[in-house]
Amino acid sequence: MRVVGVVFIGSLLLGLVGVEAQRERVSLMLEFFANPTHAPIFVAKQKGFFAQEGLDVEILAPPDPSQPPSLAAAGRVDIALTNLLNHVILRATQDLPVLAFGALHRHPLGGLVAIRERGITKITDLKGKKVGFSVEPIEPALYRVMLSKSGVDPKDVELVKLDFLALLPALLAGRLDAIGAFRNFEPVRIELANLTPVFFAQEAYGAPDYYELVFIARRELIERRPETLRKFLRGIARGVFFLMADPLEAKKAFFEALPDLRDELNQRAFDRTVTSFFGAPCAAEVAKWRAAQEFLVETKIIPRGLPLETLYTDKLLPEEFFPRGCPR
Repeated sequence: MRVVGVVFIGSLLLGLVGVEAQRERVSLMLEFFANPTHAPIFVAKQKGFFAQEGLDVEILAPPDPSQPPSLAAAGRVDIALTNLLNHVILRATQDLPVLAFGALHRHPLGGLVAIRERGITKITDLKGKKVGFSVEPIEPALYRVMLSKSGVDPKDVELVKLDFLALLPALLAGRLDAIGAFRNFEPVRIELANLTPVFFAQEAYGAPDYYELVFIARRELIERRPETLRKFLRGIARGVFFLMADPLEAKKAFFEALPDLRDELNQRAFDRTVTSFFGAPCAAEVAKWRAAQEFLVETKIIPRGLPLETLYTDKLLPEEFFPRGCPR
C-alpha cells in the first residue's frame, strides 16, 4: 500500500501545566500509514507526553514505505520507524549511517493466516497448498523456516508473490490457502467476513523472535542530540505505560487523534495490538538482535553479520522507567 504525501499531527497542549514554553521540533516518519500498530506514539502526542518533555513531534507518513531509513540517513527526518530485519539488511548491504535506539513492539507481529472453514487447522496442513506473500526476500525466507521447523518440506508448498492489497482477496476467494499476515489485522478482516482465522505466529514456529519495529536515527544526530532522543523515548514510555494502565482511555485518545480510522476493523485491531507494546521502548535484548542477524546470514539475505553495537544503542533508554533494564 502507498500513501501520497505526509500526515502531520498538529501539536497538542493537553496535559501541560503553566506557561507555554518553546518546544524543540522533532520529526518522526512512520514505516506505513498511521494505524493501531503505532498507538503509543499517538497516545503520547494526544495526551501531551511529548509536550511535557519539551518536544513538538511531527508524525509523518512515508510517501513510499521503503523510504524512511534512507530519509533518516540523509537527515531529511530526525527519526524513522522501520522493521528490525529491514534495518539490519540496510546496515549490512548499504552501510546506512543509522542506529536503532528504541523499539515499539517486543515481538514480531507477522506470521501466516489461513481459514479454518477451508480445512487448515495446523501448519502441516499447508503441505501441497499455495501460500501468498508480498515482500521479498524476507517473507519467503521466514515462511520456509516456519514450514521446515514444523516438518513440512518447503518444496511441497507453492509460494506465490502478489501485491499486498491482492493477498487477502485471493485468500477469501480460495485462490490461496494461506497468506503472510500481521496478527492484529488480517485475522480481524477474516472475522469481518464471517470466517474463522487460524494464525501461525512466526516466532512460535522456529522463525526468529525480534522487535517488530525499531526507531532509528542518524548516528551523527544521536551523538549531537542524545537528550532530545532520550526525551522522545521518555514520551513513548509514558504513552506505553498509559496504554497498559488504561487501554480504554488510550483507545479513546488514539481515535480522537485519528478519527478517520474509527471503524470496526481498526477498533478491533487496536484491542489486538495492546499487549504487543509491553516493554517498549526497550530494544536492548542481545538475544533478539543476534537471532535476527543469524537468520539473515543463514538464509543468505546478508553476506555476514555486523557487530551488534553498529546496529543499535541502549544508551538513550530512560533509566527512570526501566531501572533494571529491559523486561524479559
